[in-house]
Amino acid sequence: MGVRISNNYKRLGVETEHLPVDLQNETFESQELFRRAEACIVRGNFDKAAELLAETLKISPDNPTYLSYYGLCVGMLGDLGEAEKYCVRGARLSPVNPIILVNLGRVLLEQGYRKEARDQFSRAYAIDNTNSAAALELSGMGVRRQLPLPFLARTNPLNIIVGKVRHRLLGYKKPGRKKF
Repeated sequence: MGVRISNNYKRLGVETEHLPVDLQNETFESQELFRRAEACIVRGNFDKAAELLAETLKISPDNPTYLSYYGLCVGMLGDLGEAEKYCVRGARLSPVNPIILVNLGRVLLEQGYRKEARDQFSRAYAIDNTNSAAALELSGMGVRRQLPLPFLARTNPLNIIVGKVRHRLLGYKKPGRKKF
């Protein structure tokens, strides 16, 4: 166990109950483990990142950022149910942190819940419109194309058939899903 960062605030006379949730139980050791885990995630080494984040969660079990990233790593390793549990727990602890919402959205997208994932990405983007991760995920999901016959409803069979033919003729490609 390392020295709690909040102890340093106490020595300075600062009340720690006003600190963000993710800093109340923070230690220098947990920060270093998290920094190393982030580097592993960037390199795509989710096994090692999950190990480091598990150690981090032993030190600081209620840190929403650590929970979210651990959920992301677990999800990338294939256990999507467990991943969603960790990401939702992190989002409940810190509902205004955009990267936590993006991680939850990524896990939901991997599970096939496009609408819920889009909602999370949109919430993250609404909180911080400079968040490039949220913007990148939203753009990666794509948008609906313009109707071939705009004077008819989207659900009109003629629009559906003409749209499918146009899709095949013009050779639209589905955006490739990258592993983050």
